[in-house]
Amino acid sequence: RHPAGGARADAPPAMVTPAATAPSRPPAHIEDFLWNIHQVLAAQPRPLPIDQLREAYSKHLGHKCAIERFLVVGNNGLGATLKRIPHIVSLSSENGETYVKVSQPADITKQQLIEADAAFRRELIKKNAEKNAQATAKAPVAAA
Repeated sequence: RHPAGGARADAPPAMVTPAATAPSRPPAHIEDFLWNIHQVLAAQPRPLPIDQLREAYSKHLGHKCAIERFLVVGNNGLGATLKRIPHIVSLSSENGETYVKVSQPADITKQQLIEADAAFRRELIKKNAEKNAQATAKAPVAAA
C-alpha cells in the first residue's frame, strides 16, 4: 500500500465500470418503470442481450427489476412482453440471440417519454375500437 493510504503505485488500475446513477427507489407507477427501462438501455453502448436486461437494470438503478409488477410476462417470455411496448424498446435477433435497445432518442426527457407512452396508448385504444366496430358490423343479424 502507498504510505498515504492509497493503492500502490505499481498496482494495476482499478476496474472501471460505467457510472451508474445513485441507487434509486423502485418505481411506483408504470411510467416510472418505463423511464427506468429507457435509462438503463440508453446507458448501454450497444443493444443488450435480453437475458442480461434484469441484471443491467439492477446494476444501473440499484434495485431489483420487477417487470412483472407492471407488465404481464407470460409463457412466451420477456421478449413477447417487451414487444408490447415498441414505443419504449425495440428487439432484434442475431445468431439466435435476442437483443433489446431503446426506441426513443437516448436524450429524451422523462416527460417526453410519458407523452410518447400516452400517445401510444391512445392509438391502441383507437385501433381496438375500430376493430371492435368492424367485428360488430360483420356479425350476422338475428332474425326477429
